Amino acid sequence: MSAQPEWTPPELRSQDELKAMVAYVTEHGYGDESRTYVRGIVTALHWVTGQAGASPITGTSLGRPVTGTDVSSEHGRAYEALYATSDPALWRITQEQGQDYTLAVEHTLAWATGGNIGLVVPADWPWPQDR
Repeated sequence: MSAQPEWTPPELRSQDELKAMVAYVTEHGYGDESRTYVRGIVTALHWVTGQAGASPITGTSLGRPVTGTDVSSEHGRAYEALYATSDPALWRITQEQGQDYTLAVEHTLAWATGGNIGLVVPADWPWPQDR
């Protein structure tokens, strides 16, 4: 029998990088994306960096620093919230905030815990994207 590799929890990008993305998007926007999409990015990053108490999709308040596992879980809920067949409470977030908001949260949370998926960074971004 082969041994299964040990599961390792997802790791967040550094606080410096996460906060730099907040600053960049706040100052420059995010390409041609809507204000709603930019609001989703900033809201997600504020939660990940501890600048907001409640998570952007489920509204969960942890009372402790956000971990990579928390972000991964909220990312999954954001993905679910994109579909009308999801939990009605999740779908309501998309209806109230807009699809661009939910999509931005989903993309941002994917980026916050992983390689080069989710968001595209500026060409002169000082942090490596492949992990």
